Amino acid sequence: MNAPSRNAIMLGAAALALAATLVWLGWPADSPIDAASGVAVLSGPAPGHAGRAAGMAAGDGTVEPARLFELGASGDLRIDLDTKAALDMIVADLGSHPSADALARLEHSLRSGLPREAAEQALALVHGYRAYAAALAKSAASQAPPRDASDMRALLAQDSALQRAHFDPDTAQALFGVQEAYSRYAVEAQAIDSDPRLSALDKARQRHALRAALPPEVVALEPGLSPRTSEMELRVAEARDQGGTAAQVQAIRAQYLGKEAAVSMGEMEAQTTQWAERYAAFRKQKNELLASSPANPAAVVDKLLAQHFSAEELPGVRAYDRQAGR
Repeated sequence: MNAPSRNAIMLGAAALALAATLVWLGWPADSPIDAASGVAVLSGPAPGHAGRAAGMAAGDGTVEPARLFELGASGDLRIDLDTKAALDMIVADLGSHPSADALARLEHSLRSGLPREAAEQALALVHGYRAYAAALAKSAASQAPPRDASDMRALLAQDSALQRAHFDPDTAQALFGVQEAYSRYAVEAQAIDSDPRLSALDKARQRHALRAALPPEVVALEPGLSPRTSEMELRVAEARDQGGTAAQVQAIRAQYLGKEAAVSMGEMEAQTTQWAERYAAFRKQKNELLASSPANPAAVVDKLLAQHFSAEELPGVRAYDRQAGR
């Protein structure tokens, strides 16, 4: 059983909600920076938070299932985000139709490597998690793509209900609480950013309030959501609202991030702005050309795309344009 990091599993699962939100908004998922806030978007695991499994791999990268679990002070299982990571690994390793031998090997590992009560807990968790994963897959297969924030909230509520249908409330909170909090944050943050009624300053203020309500466990896993970063965002938005210059914005960022990181963020922001401007120009020309009913519309669009974007950018911009055209 290969051992991924704790954050790769948690944020990867939470990113399903964020990815669906990005589809709804039509913004390219590989955009290096949040266009509204100027803060880099989450694109992978935060550094420095490898889970228990990461340090338990043997030379061939495998881990005994029993070693993925941690005991509490009283000798029972400690159930937390790392436990969910362990369950993800075990269930993925078993597959959807495990053989009797595979199940027997798992049970042997847990019973021989954990105290009796903890082994019983671990086995119950594995069986419950397998049932939950199967129910989640079945639900996802029949789920229409979310169209707006309301659909995303309903999707998260549906997932939460499935979790609580397979685990008691305390266990469900321990396993999924941090991930769910991050997912809900991602949905609400994207809803704020996509609201055309809000000014840039209004958006910054609402994101700041949203981040202030995040559980500390989420902030610990993603430093970009820290109160300090959020305060910097708000100060940048306030400066811009008052007509602040690029130099003033960079000075504010340098107070929080240091000069080098502030310069890097400014460069990333400029790239994102340039991308948005190129897309707007492409879209305008595309609409004008298609209005003339060309004989081969696809060829016209392909030629226009090549004029505005590099070959590396084309897959992302095509996906973005499909969503934007809905």
